[in-house]
Amino acid sequence: MELVTRLYDRFGFDTVDNSPLSESWRSGPGQPAWAAHEHQTRAELMANLARARRIIVR
Repeated sequence: MELVTRLYDRFGFDTVDNSPLSESWRSGPGQPAWAAHEHQTRAELMANLARARRIIVR
């Protein structure tokens, strides 16, 4: 993970750790991070991931 983060930094991208994989729903369709994915800063992405609410389908 650290190697990939450093590589992305060299390419000029900011990285945010959204692990473990079981938490990937936080950046999925219908979540705040998904809706704002084109124009959010690193801080905004972190806040949007924290604001995500799990959608339970029954």
